[in-house]
Amino acid sequence: VDDVITAGTAIRASAQLIRGSGADVAGVVLALDRQERGQDDARSRSAVQEVESDFGVPCISIVTLGDLIEHLVQTGRSADLAAMREYRARYGAL
Repeated sequence: VDDVITAGTAIRASAQLIRGSGADVAGVVLALDRQERGQDDARSRSAVQEVESDFGVPCISIVTLGDLIEHLVQTGRSADLAAMREYRARYGAL
């Protein structure tokens, strides 16, 4: 369980600890998926896609950045919406 995924660094460290203790990682639950680019920018994958591929486990997100943007659109919060869209343009996975 992770609060938010950015590049997946904390998940990788946790998976290493889990596997080091003899257990298997069954999946990852995320409170928020920022839908950011992963560590390998050249491959244009999101951090979630990298974790799923690298560890062969699903990542389940409660909320994504896209969900938050949609909520801002529906509630008319244009000032917050502009900031979220700027964030996505700067850091988001393609």
